Amino acid sequence: MKQTRGFTLIELLVVIAIIAILLSILVPGLGKAKALVQRSICKNNVRQQCLGTILYSEQNEGWVPNSTAGYWFWDMSFWSTNEISRASGVDYKCFFCPVNRIKNPDDARYWQYWWVTEYPQAGDDLRSPMQHRDESKLTIQQQRDFYRVLPYVYMFDRVNSAGKSILPTHLLTGEKAIWISKISSLRNASSSIMIMDAVISASNSSTNFVRIMEGGAPGFFGIPDSTNHLTKRAIVGGSPIEYEPEGASVGHADGHVEWRQFDQMKHRLTLGPWFWW
Repeated sequence: MKQTRGFTLIELLVVIAIIAILLSILVPGLGKAKALVQRSICKNNVRQQCLGTILYSEQNEGWVPNSTAGYWFWDMSFWSTNEISRASGVDYKCFFCPVNRIKNPDDARYWQYWWVTEYPQAGDDLRSPMQHRDESKLTIQQQRDFYRVLPYVYMFDRVNSAGKSILPTHLLTGEKAIWISKISSLRNASSSIMIMDAVISASNSSTNFVRIMEGGAPGFFGIPDSTNHLTKRAIVGGSPIEYEPEGASVGHADGHVEWRQFDQMKHRLTLGPWFWW
């Protein structure tokens, strides 16, 4: 009878080694491809929000849908985001960065933050994701008062009850601050940042971009805030291990969006956390 010959141990080890080499080549490539796709989606999200803001301003004498609710640059009133959505035709998911694993568009703790924290219902578990509530019956005043906590920052001016800006005239770098109220009043819309990825670190820290526990959702729900695009490169001196931001999609008042590497950013403002751009 004819005998069949199987693989020897050495041949099997060679095959396994070849497969391991191929995987070591392919897996990082797939990871990079996924990151590029996510960055592209994020960039488009910023572009659509900028477009919605521009279209709104064109119908409202140059004014942007400014938010008087909230405290940080990612706090936007229900009304503001609704106006941007109406103008650009996008849905709520456009206001969330696909790489931010904490802020989920389907979690009311972020999309409807002020509403679910100010008016909790019996049986609500404040630690678990919450379902969206129906906003259709909210009054215009409620829409202006309630705000969302988003993973993007908005360089819109913020004013007090007397209509005066509450933001500084100059940044920590010495530059003149540009806070947008009317796009038509800007000297150079193409260089004026309007909407961008959140790049933040904890106060008095240039290493902690991952676990920011300062007020807002962290204070109420115990969930830390984080920078959107993070690398797997550890920051020297970070303890525990902290990771370096990769960069951000930066949208300007003329509608164009560009990618800015983190090494081109500076700590420009302290407002709770440190804000970088």
